[in-house]
Amino acid sequence: MTRLSGLSCVTKLIPCRYILAILGFIGFIFNYCLRVNINLIITSMVRDDNSTADQSELFDWDSKTRNDIISTFFYGYVVLQLPGGRLAEVIGGKRVLGASLGLTAVLTLLIPEAAKLGGYEKDDYPIYLVIIRILMGFFESVTFPAMTSMLARWAPFNERALLSTIIMAGSQVGTIVGFFLSGVMVDAIGWEATFYIEGGATFVWLLLWLLLIYDSPESHPFISSAELQYIQDNTHISTKSPPVPWKSIVTSFPVLAVLIANVSNNWGFHLLMTELPQYLTEVFPDYMDDSTTAGLWTAIPYASMWACSLIYSFICDQLIRKQYISVKMGRVFFTVLSQTGPAICLLVMVLTVSNQYPKLELTLALFTIAVSMEGGLYAGWITNPQDIAPNFAGSILGITNAFGAIPGFVAPKIAGVLVNDDPSDVKNWTPVWIITCCILVAASILFGILADGKPQPWNDINTINQDEEKSAEKIKS
Repeated sequence: MTRLSGLSCVTKLIPCRYILAILGFIGFIFNYCLRVNINLIITSMVRDDNSTADQSELFDWDSKTRNDIISTFFYGYVVLQLPGGRLAEVIGGKRVLGASLGLTAVLTLLIPEAAKLGGYEKDDYPIYLVIIRILMGFFESVTFPAMTSMLARWAPFNERALLSTIIMAGSQVGTIVGFFLSGVMVDAIGWEATFYIEGGATFVWLLLWLLLIYDSPESHPFISSAELQYIQDNTHISTKSPPVPWKSIVTSFPVLAVLIANVSNNWGFHLLMTELPQYLTEVFPDYMDDSTTAGLWTAIPYASMWACSLIYSFICDQLIRKQYISVKMGRVFFTVLSQTGPAICLLVMVLTVSNQYPKLELTLALFTIAVSMEGGLYAGWITNPQDIAPNFAGSILGITNAFGAIPGFVAPKIAGVLVNDDPSDVKNWTPVWIITCCILVAASILFGILADGKPQPWNDINTINQDEEKSAEKIKS
């Protein structure tokens, strides 16, 4: 069977937009697995002061060095957000996303040797590993803008939240793989082999992505006429890539709302993702005594977030489809849920957990509830660029993600400084959680005030052309 005949058979069984959703979901699993696996694996790469075993092949990295390794990913992650989104709008997201994850997989395979080249002792600094992490962030920075650009073309209006969630919630499954399965593999076969397996498996997905995915419904050779017509009737996007109305975008309140929500969400989300493994292993060392246990309890909140995000998005789409709520109301409600909800959980933990009473069960429950409510982001702000400007959704998410990437390295840095003296002291973590609560609540209020759910006038290519003609006339006169 040839590739084309095989693809034709597949598309007869499964609508093309769902094939995109399935492979996009798997792609985002790898996207996050390769990003976060080191957050957990690093606990098995460093020396244990309480161990009497030979640790000559483990690294003597303190808390600040470990935070450098984890957080410098976001130094690179800032760079290609906007160019990546615009590139996907011009040449298509398929190649942009495929190249991104393929190159990240190559870098993952280099991690073990890069770590060893930096040296094992306290005075050694893992500079080569840090460079690898920066480059990984550089290449992965295009993933969300590129996929947003593709979804603007493929996702019908009344399926937008659900299709976006199916794909992007692969991030949570990737976090589960990166934490729990990585922990199991580290205990079974060692930390080096774990990087090799997870990096190598990405290339299987890449092959399927290149064979089965197309940039738009119009370019797909085997899409049914009924599906093509349905998508075209329920999207507001030009078949050509219009010039970007930069002035309108940067002065738009709805775009500002997405930016604020993006920054605050990433502060809370990435802080928990990077610091949760350390918090649990430091505060509860007797219970989190191996990588499998630590990986399990770090992964459970993200498994819950994945399940909840699908439920939230299904409910949101149904309420909008049946006109019980407006698009704006849906985006605002689930954005507030995803940010104020976790803030309340962290505040409860600050008020109830102490060194004398660390309360393992309550801590695990609060972390799980907090991360579960974060799943509302997919029905909320992260889908909103497709609502307000589908022609420029990739560029808008790219702009806001560039700013949103900053907390990815700032938040862990601040946490590292605040808890470095004694990460096992619950009091040292209190200001970390309080700062996060304030940021999340303030952003929820501002998003509710500034957000919109309708296509903005500057999304219309005819409006853009008219504005260009007026500008040309002013110049001539």
